[in-house]
This record gives sequence, C-alpha cells and structure tokens, in this order.
Amino acid sequence: MNLRDQRILITGANGFIGRRLAERLRAEEGAVVRGLVRDASRITHHVSEIAIGDVVDVDAVRRAVDGCAVVIHCAAMQSGRARLDDYRRVNVGGTLNLLGAAREANVARFIHLSTINAHGVPPPRDAHADSPLGWGASRGAINCVPTGDFYSASKAEGERAAWQFARANKIALTVIRPACTYGPRSNAWTLTPLRRVKCGRPVLIGGSDGICNAVYIDNLVDLILLALKNDAAIGQAFVGAEGRGVTWREFYGAYARMLGGRRLFGMPRVVALALTLPFEMLARVDGFPPRVARSSVEFYSHRVVFDIEKSKRLLGYAPRVSFEEGMRRTEEWLRAEGIIATG
Repeated sequence: MNLRDQRILITGANGFIGRRLAERLRAEEGAVVRGLVRDASRITHHVSEIAIGDVVDVDAVRRAVDGCAVVIHCAAMQSGRARLDDYRRVNVGGTLNLLGAAREANVARFIHLSTINAHGVPPPRDAHADSPLGWGASRGAINCVPTGDFYSASKAEGERAAWQFARANKIALTVIRPACTYGPRSNAWTLTPLRRVKCGRPVLIGGSDGICNAVYIDNLVDLILLALKNDAAIGQAFVGAEGRGVTWREFYGAYARMLGGRRLFGMPRVVALALTLPFEMLARVDGFPPRVARSSVEFYSHRVVFDIEKSKRLLGYAPRVSFEEGMRRTEEWLRAEGIIATG
C-alpha cells in the first residue's frame, strides 16, 4: 500500500509509540496523519489533523475515522487504579468501537497494537507470533486469573474480539504485539527504569538472568510501517520484538551506567513471590489490581526470547538499531533534556 497522501488515523497519537509513528509517517511516507487524542494541548507538529475524543465514545470515534484510509490503534488503558471492567471498557470496547467505525468508513487497512503479554505471563517457552494467546478465552476465565494483570488480560480479550469482528466483517486487520519498547520519550521503559535505579529500588529478581524482550522504538515503527505497506500482513499477527533478548541486568545496567555506575538491587524470587500474596488477597476483595503482582515476578524472571522469524519471512523485517545503539540514542536524549546530568 502506497501511503503518500493517504489519511491515516492514529489513536493515542500523544503517546510514546503513536507520536513517533506519526512523525515518521509524515516525514518518510508523506501521509496525512490525523491524531485521535483526549488532550489537544499536548499535540505539536507531529500530526496533520487533530480529532478530539475518547475511544469509548462511539460518535467521537466515527468522526475521527471518517475519511481515513487507514486506522492504527495505539491507544489503551495501560496502568492506573482501575478495576478489570474499566480496562475492558477501553481495551475491548474501545477497540470494537474503532473496528465498527472502520467498517462503516470502508477503511483499507486496520493495524491493532496489542502486547506480547497477551500470550500470558510467563509466555510459552517457544513463544512466537502464532503462539496461542493466554489469560483464558472467556470473561470468567480472565476473572479467575490470580496474577491481577488487568492490562494484559484485557488486551488479550480485546485482540480476540478484534479478530472475531474483523473476520466476520472482512476488515483487513493486522495485529502487532509490541515488547518492552524503550527510547527517547518512553515513560514505561526509559523514564521509569531510570527513576527506579536512581532511587535504589529493587529491579532484579532471582539470579537477574530473566530475559527482557527490549525493542528500540524505531525498530518497532519499522515493523509497523512494513506491515502497513505489505499486503502479506493482512490477517496476520506479528511480535514487535527484536529476537535478541537481553537480561534484565543488562537492561537496567544500561541506565545504571548513565547514572554514573549506580548499584542495582534485587531480591530472591521466592521472597518476591511471597510479597505478592497479601497484595493479591486484598485485590480479590477490593477489585483493584494488586500493587505488587505475581505476574510482575514472572515477567522479570522468565527466560523466553520471542521468535520474530515470521516478521523476517513475510515482511523482510530486520532490526536495524542494536541494543547498544538504542541505549546510546536514549542517553543522548536524556542528557539533552536535562533528565540526567551532562559531563
């Protein structure tokens, strides 16, 4: 698909992935980018048009999608003090609202960003793009998940709903499941890890050899653009990773080095699991996600590197930015922004 002069809607255009994607679609592909955002005050030059609204608002979504050839759905509820039904309202209901509007507007392509955690935490030992999704196939099964990871559970449910809707309505859907996406402007995987290391908080579990499936932002955007321009991606899912996981000690160690060689702290896996028990018991009572969850312990201690051979074979994807170069670019931005001291 030639993207030049095509109007492309990006939901969550103010977010980390949505913003970088918008910048590159305009600069490299000549696309007209419309951003669906809730707060227009944060929008700068990275979009061509602005649509104000929330993905849970059916009318706002219809107005945003109208006239667009492509929808790229990046928006999601990712964190916060909310119950599972609140996560579902955004990550399932919002996704279906967009697909319904896309059907009415006859959009040519729909790209849905899910998460590698949709495969479950921990993931299957040989995880790849066609591995089954985790968290159970029904509402009841998700409610029984003891880990309290409402984001991952709702994203898995939202992806299942998206596939069902797309197949029933012949929508050209592609799903991309991003891994731990870091780089300039990332809150989850740049600013938050940096703060944790700086404050001396525990960041390692067990032997600290758990695998982080880190992906630099421009490698992920490369994959999204390849999927968007290649018809072989229609009806397919892809893992948004690099196929070369690093250990969590290496990942957090890169930020420790930026901070002058800070010491990294951790705790034994058995201790970390024990600490989750009272928080998960409370979560079963109040309905909110636990502040310390078993899923986090599993996430930081599993040793699975996600396979990306499908992306290479169908799309010609090859991560061009190494982990070392990605962290160098990240550090350069952090110093330029005054977030870490220069010199």
